[in-house]
Amino acid sequence: MINPINMSGIKLEENLELFLKSNDFPYRKQKSGAPEIDFIIPIKENKIIYADCTNQNTGGSVEEKIPHKVWKYWKKYNYKEVYIIRGDYTISKTVIKHLKDEEKTRGYKTHILTLEEFCNFLQGKQTIGLLEFT
Repeated sequence: MINPINMSGIKLEENLELFLKSNDFPYRKQKSGAPEIDFIIPIKENKIIYADCTNQNTGGSVEEKIPHKVWKYWKKYNYKEVYIIRGDYTISKTVIKHLKDEEKTRGYKTHILTLEEFCNFLQGKQTIGLLEFT
């Protein structure tokens, strides 16, 4: 039985996968709950987008785990950028500060977007909510 709290994250993954399929984006999806990034999306010969769905609609421990998750995936994939697709909840300033510190220390950039913002980004449309940690 799936934890009801995890259902919203699975739904977010399903919605992103539906968008990728319906817009003919190639991608590799990891099994839900696997200790790997959710989506690897090659967009050019040598450009890959790493995206992870972290749906959270209220504050809590899920958002505080984002910096560790991003670091753990960076160790595995050695990316320069990662995209966290979030739910309705806006990530706290403390977590953003932590991610900004990681960017300065480790050199990878974290972007946090809603599903709509991420889909717009993939389509080359203006993305308003893109959090640039500069």
